[in-house]
Amino acid sequence: MQTVQKIIMQKLPEYSKNQRLLANYILENLQTIPLLSVNDVANKAGVSSATVVRFSRVLGYQGYLEFRNHLMELLKESLSPAEKFKATISKKAEYQDPLHQIAHQVVQNINLSLQQNDIKDFKHIVTHLREADNVYCIGLGISKYLAEIMSYQLKLYLKRSFAMSGDSLSFAEQIMLLTPRDLIIAFSFPPYSRQTVEAAQLAKSLNLPVISFTDKKTAPIVQYSVHVLIAKTDNILFTNSLGAISVLMNALVTEIALTEEKKVLKGLQKIDKFVNDPRYFY
Repeated sequence: MQTVQKIIMQKLPEYSKNQRLLANYILENLQTIPLLSVNDVANKAGVSSATVVRFSRVLGYQGYLEFRNHLMELLKESLSPAEKFKATISKKAEYQDPLHQIAHQVVQNINLSLQQNDIKDFKHIVTHLREADNVYCIGLGISKYLAEIMSYQLKLYLKRSFAMSGDSLSFAEQIMLLTPRDLIIAFSFPPYSRQTVEAAQLAKSLNLPVISFTDKKTAPIVQYSVHVLIAKTDNILFTNSLGAISVLMNALVTEIALTEEKKVLKGLQKIDKFVNDPRYFY
């Protein structure tokens, strides 16, 4: 919110009389603007709807809708888990069909994630993974389990992959032992773990490539990553939704498998012998 306030204040000398009225109203009501329509804002500020739209464009947005959506994202980020849950409780009457509402949210996250990721970057990431001697996956909290799943999936397709644990040795101590031929995959989602971000920072200083899974291009870990995969994690509750992350992970592993088809097929045939052994599986 402070960034938006700063932008509005910087342009203050350029505003017309009505735009100043609108600017003052917005600055005093930033927390509630995301809940208001363009007509609501116009009426409350004492200006026309056209002024609201033009003012949004002056600030660098395509229109009021984009401005409002940006404020909504900033507002959600600023809320603590308890505040987010309180907001959900206040709208509990709206969630009559949570199964379909959650499914709709996941689909929306996936579609937004597809828009955020470039196919050329995706191909470069696959190349990095194929050429790496070893792949180390890191994360804390729920991201720790994402790192373990990623490592497991890569192992299935015959990549030397390891989930880096911070239980006995810190990430920093382990990263110091790696070489530029290795690759780090970092999972960093709100609230962003300082230890994970600092691990990526250290890796960059050692010329170790870092590929990050995160939720936006302004996330703290992005500046230390050679490539970033954006996965939207919006959820009705205060936790991160994992649907879009799972899709990107699966797509990455699938692409690797298809580019190493002979090697993967040979390995899977060996695994089949073990899986078909009735001593271990039904």
